[in-house]
Amino acid sequence: MRWLIASCLRLAAVVVVAALVVAGLGIWSLRNAAVDTLPEFLPPQVQVQTEALGLSANEVEQLITVPMEDELNGVAYLDHLRSRSLPGLSDIELTFKPGTDIYHARQLVQERVNQGPAVVNVGTPPVMVQPLSAETRGLMVGISSSTVSPIDLSTLARWRIRPRLLAVPGVANVTIWGQRDQQLQVLIDPAKLRAKGVTLSQVINTTGDAMWTSPLTFVEASTPGADGFIDTPNQRLSVQHLLPISTPQDLAKVPVEVDTGVSKLKLGDVATVVEDHPALRGDAVLTSQSADGTGFLLVVEKFPGADALAVDRGVRQAMAELAPGLQGVKVDTDVYRPATYLDSALANLGWAALAGLVLLVAWFGLAWRSWRVALIGLVATALPLITAAWVLDLRDATFSWFTLAGLAVALAVVVDDAVSAVAAVQRGLDQAPPGSPDSPDRGREGRAAAITEALLGVRRPLGWALAVLLLAAVPLLMVPGSNGELTRPMLFTYVLTMVAAAAVALTVTPALSLLLLRRAPEGRAVPPVARWIESVHDRAARVFARRRVAAVTLAGVLGVAALAIIPQFGGGGLVPAPQDRNLVVQWSAAPGTSLPAMRQTTEAAGAELRGVPGVTGVASDIGQALLGDQIVNVDSAQTWLTVAGNADLGRTKARITEVLSHYPALSHQLLTYAQTALAGAPTNSIGPDGNAPLTVRLYGTNWAALTTEANQLASVVDGIHGVSGATVHEPTQEPSILIDTDVAKAANYGLKPGDVRRDTAVLISGIPVGSYYQQQQIFDVAVWSVPTVRANLGDIQNLLLDTPSGGQVPLKDVATVAIAPAPTEIDHDQASRYLDITATLHGVDADTAVSQVQTAVRKVTLPEGYHAEVSSGIAEQQGAALQIILVAIGCALGTLLLFQAALRSWPRAGLLLASLPLSLAGGALTAYAAGSAISAGELIGFLGVLALAVRGGLRVLRRTRELELAGHGGASAVAAREASFPVVASAIGLILLVAPFTLRGDIAGLELVRPLSFVLMGGAVTATVVTLLLLPAFAGRAPSDEDEAVPFPTGGGEGGEQVAQPGARGSVDEGLRPGARPATQPGGAPNERGRPDAGGSRAPEELHGSSPASASDPAEGAA
Repeated sequence: MRWLIASCLRLAAVVVVAALVVAGLGIWSLRNAAVDTLPEFLPPQVQVQTEALGLSANEVEQLITVPMEDELNGVAYLDHLRSRSLPGLSDIELTFKPGTDIYHARQLVQERVNQGPAVVNVGTPPVMVQPLSAETRGLMVGISSSTVSPIDLSTLARWRIRPRLLAVPGVANVTIWGQRDQQLQVLIDPAKLRAKGVTLSQVINTTGDAMWTSPLTFVEASTPGADGFIDTPNQRLSVQHLLPISTPQDLAKVPVEVDTGVSKLKLGDVATVVEDHPALRGDAVLTSQSADGTGFLLVVEKFPGADALAVDRGVRQAMAELAPGLQGVKVDTDVYRPATYLDSALANLGWAALAGLVLLVAWFGLAWRSWRVALIGLVATALPLITAAWVLDLRDATFSWFTLAGLAVALAVVVDDAVSAVAAVQRGLDQAPPGSPDSPDRGREGRAAAITEALLGVRRPLGWALAVLLLAAVPLLMVPGSNGELTRPMLFTYVLTMVAAAAVALTVTPALSLLLLRRAPEGRAVPPVARWIESVHDRAARVFARRRVAAVTLAGVLGVAALAIIPQFGGGGLVPAPQDRNLVVQWSAAPGTSLPAMRQTTEAAGAELRGVPGVTGVASDIGQALLGDQIVNVDSAQTWLTVAGNADLGRTKARITEVLSHYPALSHQLLTYAQTALAGAPTNSIGPDGNAPLTVRLYGTNWAALTTEANQLASVVDGIHGVSGATVHEPTQEPSILIDTDVAKAANYGLKPGDVRRDTAVLISGIPVGSYYQQQQIFDVAVWSVPTVRANLGDIQNLLLDTPSGGQVPLKDVATVAIAPAPTEIDHDQASRYLDITATLHGVDADTAVSQVQTAVRKVTLPEGYHAEVSSGIAEQQGAALQIILVAIGCALGTLLLFQAALRSWPRAGLLLASLPLSLAGGALTAYAAGSAISAGELIGFLGVLALAVRGGLRVLRRTRELELAGHGGASAVAAREASFPVVASAIGLILLVAPFTLRGDIAGLELVRPLSFVLMGGAVTATVVTLLLLPAFAGRAPSDEDEAVPFPTGGGEGGEQVAQPGARGSVDEGLRPGARPATQPGGAPNERGRPDAGGSRAPEELHGSSPASASDPAEGAA
């Protein structure tokens, strides 16, 4: 350390220039740093989706999900496998072990998908969704038009807008809600086909073979062949056919295939050929943009770690570039724009930080009456923050709430380091004895020597403090799940900033001090602020010294207040609600609700919400979109609201909630998008929500058997002492049309069950038979039935099926067609169906209850292949809490050992450790007074208070021991008086720095920093009181025989360890009193102010460089 400081002093100009370069580069780089509300807290995940529009949930499970799970299960590094089978969609989610590289995991999954069994050809092939950010949606763009048809607008969105947006850096995917792809449809009526003597198979074959290519393997178009080329003597000429079919009229002219001869019938004679869109999987309603709500929502999804602001700028710029080609199209890029919140948050944080920095610099100038000291203080405060932020940016970290909170809590260390270093250096220059080797009178070398000795003394106790603070952060690293992933970036930023502050104090601060500071002129008066602080401390310390009961009373009051306040905190989550003006209403209707019904409801609700004062934008997405982030049925929707910047957010939310109450038939929830992202975080806990007191998960294959066995297990669980309310959570059912083919009846007509299913599938859902190309766009061709033959249950029952004999038979004659309940969603865990049985606990420990239930479940005989697992969300939480507590106890013991090593005294090490909770009491009191619930802001704020308490306590107690070893009486009082100015200066500086964050109120960007600031302000006060008043009162005794009566080494001598004399440069109190002379000389007793009555040297000077001036010695000046 001595070598580092000396080297920086020799190259002071170079160090300062390098610091300026680092600051400039850091500021320049941070202009483009990635910003988002939340860090990437999700574990490594890979999502595989397979679309099969028209299949029921049961069919999706059987035909797609189960084969895919069998292939994907057991992939390397897999931690958990889950799947959801919904009507028309299979979604498989693979969660990998922490630390797994996401792109390596994707490669492993892709290999399994490629080599896996072919999925039934009823939809799209399996698609591995792009890796997405925890807050997936980066922007939502609404497009509508009163002149362009929905199909043409959808074509424009899919083939022109979407490819351009995908090219924006950071964009992972663009999904389109309400997409209506252009499709040529051959609509048949079985009755008309019978009248014309044409079968359904003829229409399918004719339509498929009319195209260049077809996905149907039984038609000739499935192998279109190559046109080839010819070689002439001079050139090669390629051959290309031009598809003459691009409109319904063209397709209608194609003759119907017959076995022999040429048919005079055309497709247009036996079917209706139209241009339309396939069945919708979801829809969009643009209330604010279109009179009837018609339009599309383009949802821009971003990669993990992508800069939300950069994505926003890129998308908006891309839409501006596309504007000339979007005539007649209305584009709204403000449907959901998180950049609005982020811009507001950064502006609020910036202005508050600037105001706090101005107040801090003004405090430096006032306390030392020197613009030079203020300048050094500014650099010593700002440079660590810039350096830490730049390092984070170089590591591609995203600056979120939690990153900024880590920087904010580190301010306690940054400010204290700046105060300690500046004060030590200035006083070292002022008090170096004339003629000594480190006297400033000897020029640059003397000043450099004085600065070196001053900094060496102040950094030694702070080095121990840094080790303690690093150890104190370890328990928070043990927080499990997504909460742990949220807090780790905050802790890393906090530690990084502390290290940067220490580095700046050892390098840049001494270099600047050498260039700017000089010895104070003779006769300079003590700064009034320092004189006042000393005076107040002397009076207060005298009370505690004479009345020990006062110290005990104060300690008791602080302890009792903390214990009384902590249980009163409101129950809140780790993450407070963002002050985001982009809101989302999540709707859930009754299972089986149709898409038209949901659209009608969202249109009505959207119109009513648009009338709420302060709401400027309303748009809704319903159901799913291709490869979208919503894995739901059409009975779910989301309405996105934008609140004006000048509207009262709280009042507007209340009015929105009042409007939502007008729709009691739908369950709804008003949230911000960040809250929905946190709510959707996966958990490895079993159970409906992962937090049930007790959950028994029964795995099996058959729903009926699962239900029977689950009810039996529920009765078993209910019979266990302390367990009650066992409930079986059966899957949600919705009305479905079930077709049960009677094999015997079908055989009478020459039909097989597969024939019945295939024909009805074509008539009800349609079948893609080919595709055609038009202006670099690909469109499908499908065979379907006219809507009038599939409008209701009666129509389905009367569907006419072709028979091998050339006739037709109604579906109801060969199958039973009825409405019956069916699952809306089938969930798998570890590649198996399951049912959950939950129960509550009373009067029994969770671990004991789990053990008892496990024993009881093992005695139940289950069908072959069935098994049950028992867990408790409470037990898991308690286990995680116990682990954190044990780690915290270990860290406390480690802290005690570090304190003992620093103080060479077990009693005082224990005293300092016991005083830390008292120092935290002020933070708890101010946080409670401010009305804050316990959140991540308060929790990490206590780390900042702990930093002040540890650093101040080590200074005072180490200095106390030095004075005692030198034989001085009243050592603890003298040590506390010496420390009064630096400790108070640090506390006041910290309070001034964070005060603007508390005065702005609950606004965007301050959700974590504001409660954190309240904790720092209150904690700074109590930490100061404990350090300067309580510690000296309880530590005021000489070292006992049980203590190691070994003086502290200077660590800087050439000939081995040297005894650090009290007040000497290089001793532990160098940061408090560099160059100060002892309060007493041998044989002289100190008076009540610590001065010798006669013949002794002067009382110890304070941090600012002097003790109060006296008429007898006016030459002692202040720095």
